[in-house]
Amino acid sequence: MPLDFLGLFLEENPDILYAAMRPQTGGYNFMDYWRRQQGNVWGDYLGSLGRTALAGQEPNQSFTSYLTGYPWLQQWMGLGPEQRGERQQRFAPQLRWNL
Repeated sequence: MPLDFLGLFLEENPDILYAAMRPQTGGYNFMDYWRRQQGNVWGDYLGSLGRTALAGQEPNQSFTSYLTGYPWLQQWMGLGPEQRGERQQRFAPQLRWNL
């Protein structure tokens, strides 16, 4: 019974569920990116439910199962370096004159 209650609690509180299931390890940029992507991930989930319904099937996937299979790292690696907050290395470093 407690597990059913906890599952229901999490499904009814997607903000809490997302905060609990997003990646908790990694660099600052990785963590910050996923912290800011909650609305986009939720929109992707709703789109997935809509596509299932349009295909004539019952949209019964829970947000928990959607997040369990979410490709966190693949999505991150698909971003460009600047989107990931990485600085581009310069071809030639600045010239320093030591006088």
